[in-house]
Amino acid sequence: MKLKLSFILIIFFIAIRAQSKNDLNSEEKEYISKFIYPINTFNPEESDNNDLLILNKLIGNSTIVGLGESTHGSSEVYQMKYRISKYLIAHKNFNVFSLEANMPESFLMNQYIQEGKGNPKDILKGMYFWLWQTEETLNFVEWLKKYNENHDSKVFFDGFDMQYAKGAIDQIRKIYQENHWSEQEINDLETALKDNNRGFRTYSKKGQNTISEYLFLIKQKSISIKNPEEKSRFLQNVDIIRQYIELSFIKRDQFMAENVKWMKENYQNSKVIVSAHNYHIAKLKSDRMGYWINEMYHKDFVNFGFAFYEGTYSASIDGKLGTYNSEKARPGTLEYKLNSLDIPIFILDLKAIRKDDNKLGHWVLKDILFRKTGSGTDKNEFKKTNVANSFDYLIFINKSTNSKLLIGNSK
Repeated sequence: MKLKLSFILIIFFIAIRAQSKNDLNSEEKEYISKFIYPINTFNPEESDNNDLLILNKLIGNSTIVGLGESTHGSSEVYQMKYRISKYLIAHKNFNVFSLEANMPESFLMNQYIQEGKGNPKDILKGMYFWLWQTEETLNFVEWLKKYNENHDSKVFFDGFDMQYAKGAIDQIRKIYQENHWSEQEINDLETALKDNNRGFRTYSKKGQNTISEYLFLIKQKSISIKNPEEKSRFLQNVDIIRQYIELSFIKRDQFMAENVKWMKENYQNSKVIVSAHNYHIAKLKSDRMGYWINEMYHKDFVNFGFAFYEGTYSASIDGKLGTYNSEKARPGTLEYKLNSLDIPIFILDLKAIRKDDNKLGHWVLKDILFRKTGSGTDKNEFKKTNVANSFDYLIFINKSTNSKLLIGNSK
């Protein structure tokens, strides 16, 4: 009996010791608090933006702001992103909002937010994935429309992904029809795309060469397009198809960065908000869009990662779209440590911590377990990540609830 009791006590003390090792001590908490900016709410309808004034300092004169997300289905994260976006548009003259969605289909939202044409729910549905078919995104779109109605300087809506070719083909065909050009080249292109497809978005070099010949012929038509904006969009749609046939896991992020660059160069006086998963906006590795944007724009690009401690989120698992429980942040994760500060929502200035390089903040600067969940789920949501080198700033929200879906089925 005594041996059993002793064994239990040993296990208990080992657990306590492991727990304390993963907790922040009082000195570390005091130090990290110097780099924390509490946020009052994630609610985009909040009219008092005094808590967001810190963005003026953090963003400075940068003209590209990346806003991440730790899952594709957390309501509070999206609401916070849209609240920040509204602030940047209204107070920092940002005029392009872009999503991790197919570019041609996303651009159709401009007709709604600028001219009131179309149905926003249908347009969101036409962007393929369920991620943006939510009340949160729809409410933001309606705000953009209202903003444009009341301001001479308009805001644009666009995407930067290229996982489908259909939208680009449809928009190219429309230009052909308006100019009464023969559509044979487009018909041949569609046939080549279908016949040379080796599987899900994969084409051999031979297939790519065949398709590229049709793209070259189509591209020549741009010479006859007089409107500069129409011409640049036409050529960009051609390039979307080129990206589509060359698509791979690594190239996708590089192509997304190229499309952000296109927006930066083709929208007048452009200041661009880039909304995507944490993984894509991260600056650390060359397989991330954020890395390539940072290579091109350096200090002109700042990014905000997002994190939450516990809760639920929307996801599609085995073809079933619904609400799922997230893994509660456990000891050893960044989210666990941040939650111990007892501040529900805050911005953490990682850039300043890197610069200060104090040993009390080294736990933030090292590789640490960090939530990485996309549109599905994983048995282990936390992956070793160098968060401090991936993001300039991190927005922490203690609890997530599922995004409010407008649809019942995923695509």
